Amino acid sequence: MDFDKGLHTNNKYHSLVDSLLFVDAVPVELESRIRELVCEEKRRILDECNGHESDVLNKYIEPLGAVPDCSSSGHMYHEAVDHCARGEHIQALDLEKYSGFSHLDDIDERKGHISVLSEYAQGALLNLELMDRYKESVWLRHLDDLTDLKQRMSTEQSRLECAIEAMNKARKLSNIEWASRIRSLSQEYDDYQKK
Repeated sequence: MDFDKGLHTNNKYHSLVDSLLFVDAVPVELESRIRELVCEEKRRILDECNGHESDVLNKYIEPLGAVPDCSSSGHMYHEAVDHCARGEHIQALDLEKYSGFSHLDDIDERKGHISVLSEYAQGALLNLELMDRYKESVWLRHLDDLTDLKQRMSTEQSRLECAIEAMNKARKLSNIEWASRIRSLSQEYDDYQKK
């Protein structure tokens, strides 16, 4: 049994696959170990299917079912192509088909439909009444929330500005300190060179 040969080549449907495998770059020192692991996995899969490659491939292709036959001239695909070749257009959707109550021939069905619509309208009316009753208090609460948010944001901005200013001061002091150290060291170096 040739384990370097891909099992997919024995599958009569392998030409239908239209995507490539994702492969990471493999370091040269690991390549032989990876090949061993892949061959070992292939052996295990074949052992589960009693060692027959065709059984493995059939097990994976079975859920797809039979391939549909599109070769006959009466197939819907060929009919659509023929319509386009003759310049015929597909009939547009009839948007008026479902409008109105024509589907409700029974008067009881119409009453039920209207009662449902009435309940929806009643719910919408209640929502409007609640909004009208509480609009001022809700709007004032919303404005208070916005004011609190603005206050919190300005406090946070002040805190960040103070932190940035303190960091800049510390950095400036550190730069001054190290600059004086470097000057003194370079002065010592110059003094040693002159001696």
